[in-house]
Amino acid sequence: MLFPTLISALFLFTTPAMESAPSELDAYDVIWNTASKDAAGSMPIGNGEVVLNVWVEESTGDLMFYIARTDAMSEISRYLKLGRVRVHMSPSPLRSAADFTQHLRLRDGRIEISGGGARLGLYVDANSNAIHITGKSDHPLEVTAKIECWRNEPRELPKAEWQSAWAVHDAPFPAIESADVFLPSDNPSVTWYHRNETTVVPKIWENQSLTGLKGAFDPLIHRTFGGRIEGSHFVQDGGRGLQSSKASQDFNLQISTYTAQTSTVGEWMRGLETEASRGRRDDSAATTRNWWHEFWNRSWVVTNAGGSTQVQSPITRGYVLQRYVQACQGRGVYPIKFNGGYYTVEPAAMGKGFNPDWRNWGDCHWYQNVRHMYHPMLASGDIDMMEPFFKLYEAARPLAESRTKKYHGADGAYFPETMTVFGTYSGGDYGWDRLGKQPQDVDCKYWQFAWNQGPELVALMLDRWDYTRDERFLKQRLLPMADSVLRYFDTRFRRDSQGKIVLDPTQVIETYWYGVVNDMPTTSGLIAITNRLCSLPPAMVSVKQRAFFTKMKEACPDLPTREKDGVTMLAPAQKFNPETSNSENGELYGVWPFQIVSLAHPARLAEAKAAYAHRLNRNDVGWGYDGNAAALLGLTDEAARIMTAKCANSNPKFRWPASWGPNYDWVPDQNHGGNLLNTANLMLLQAEPIEAGGAIRVLPAWPKSWDVDFKLHAPGMTTIHCIAKGGKIVKLEVLPESRMKDVIWPSEWKE
Repeated sequence: MLFPTLISALFLFTTPAMESAPSELDAYDVIWNTASKDAAGSMPIGNGEVVLNVWVEESTGDLMFYIARTDAMSEISRYLKLGRVRVHMSPSPLRSAADFTQHLRLRDGRIEISGGGARLGLYVDANSNAIHITGKSDHPLEVTAKIECWRNEPRELPKAEWQSAWAVHDAPFPAIESADVFLPSDNPSVTWYHRNETTVVPKIWENQSLTGLKGAFDPLIHRTFGGRIEGSHFVQDGGRGLQSSKASQDFNLQISTYTAQTSTVGEWMRGLETEASRGRRDDSAATTRNWWHEFWNRSWVVTNAGGSTQVQSPITRGYVLQRYVQACQGRGVYPIKFNGGYYTVEPAAMGKGFNPDWRNWGDCHWYQNVRHMYHPMLASGDIDMMEPFFKLYEAARPLAESRTKKYHGADGAYFPETMTVFGTYSGGDYGWDRLGKQPQDVDCKYWQFAWNQGPELVALMLDRWDYTRDERFLKQRLLPMADSVLRYFDTRFRRDSQGKIVLDPTQVIETYWYGVVNDMPTTSGLIAITNRLCSLPPAMVSVKQRAFFTKMKEACPDLPTREKDGVTMLAPAQKFNPETSNSENGELYGVWPFQIVSLAHPARLAEAKAAYAHRLNRNDVGWGYDGNAAALLGLTDEAARIMTAKCANSNPKFRWPASWGPNYDWVPDQNHGGNLLNTANLMLLQAEPIEAGGAIRVLPAWPKSWDVDFKLHAPGMTTIHCIAKGGKIVKLEVLPESRMKDVIWPSEWKE
């Protein structure tokens, strides 16, 4: 399922007359002049829901690719590949071709492969979930196209692979995935699917005392996913593939994919045929090209940092390729997976002998990780791609409210950090052995008493409202979520003698577990969202809602500070035992993500800078948000140093230049890549909410020695196009023009 582009259109139509993406974008096309040994040498392509890893196998000259979808989940809640496709040409023109080229054309969202007199093209339809492959050759070729499958019989996941099924890791029952099914057909096509006739969801409900609660839902039962391969002038090869009816100088193949929860396989088949029909449109190639052109025209960042006009800038390359892969996987049913996205491959390059369905840290969506791909989408203008993230938590809210009542006798919603797509804790994190435990007892101390997820979600939804001014989103989605999140804090925690909420029990994310009171992540989150909710236009909020938001604003704990070396600085919590269990800098949450201390809010800037200088951990990669904080504090040299480190983080065992990590998670590390985008955006542009004054700071933490051409978005449906060269701003265009009065840039850029 692709989310509609209505939101994108609504957002973009107010910024006419700005230039198209600069020609420099084409310099960052990825071009390989040799074939690849295996999947570690693959490049990604996708349409937002369907994601491929594409390579040409050097030993055979065969075109190879894995097919993934954001919604292809097994009975045990693992993300599975749909399969691997092998396209073989005989005689093979690409094998050992001296003129071999594999070229990813970023602007068009297309891969072109040539060599030995053959020319192949591959793209994923932007408006249907169909893959198109075209081939032309100077000489007649016989072509076969096969689906290769490794799930040929039911299989119990061994303990060595439990890390890839986080929802059920360490389960006291066997975790079994069924075999894929290939359907016989009289037509020249091959259809296959995986269908979940059972799921682990009821077992997790039972274990977590959720059975029968309002809001419990099972998105895995009868989930069926697979595809169909077909082509003109092809016949079945008697197995799982097609072969050309005769040697020819050109060929066309279409692979249609489909996922749905259906009562029968026949119902799924009818849906697949509908999807295949959509993919057969004559204008498929043109509309896909147009979608990508529009995408690249939304925003861009092109800089000479670390390079020159003759050599690619690593900063530009990292930014462009990460934004590209987010578009390849960002319009599906579920959010981008932080631990590899949807273009993981078998981990042989990392020394692990598992199949392509394996990934480190498995299926759950960890809030502290997945958020990093979604914050930068605001400035990039990719608002439509935020929908899967919001929808995940909106779907989980009814069960979250029931769980709050069941576990704590309170109202409202809180969300587990390691949350399944059906809104529960990971089974292993919650704890399978419940002997002597109450329903509210959570085994995993890393997230047992962490409450910052709800306020962070509301803050990001407020940002989305601020950028789009979408009143329907505000009233129907944001305000109900904000009300539910705040009611949890209103009814779950006691008040002190001044009427302030006392956050206890709590913790400072994963790092400080013991003796914590009023942790910075939750405290700063509550301060940030209540201030913003109380500032919403009166016509948008009911009298009752405003009274509640005002009450909660007055009840927020004070921002934690501490004295160290005679200096006052932001603190991880009001009280905490300094024993550490991980390496986050929780004291910086008041800077990022909540921005209650920044260049725009300088009253406590010195305290925040002191906290940054004295931070215990140095986190330049992965989910580390030091770069975001440095940019917001105006620490230009520090932000630039971290940005440079982020863009150098690609794993040399993989050919794709943006194969970040694995860092703390897995390769390609998508929370690292999202962080990279966010740091760059904040170095270039920092914009206040409209209700806070709407100031737009241009180049607040960008080095003067880095020439840059950028187009980014700001609140109030505003677009900024800026070109800076030689330490001076040579062009600054703001649309609508009325927002020019809100622009601020550092004095050093005016010289």
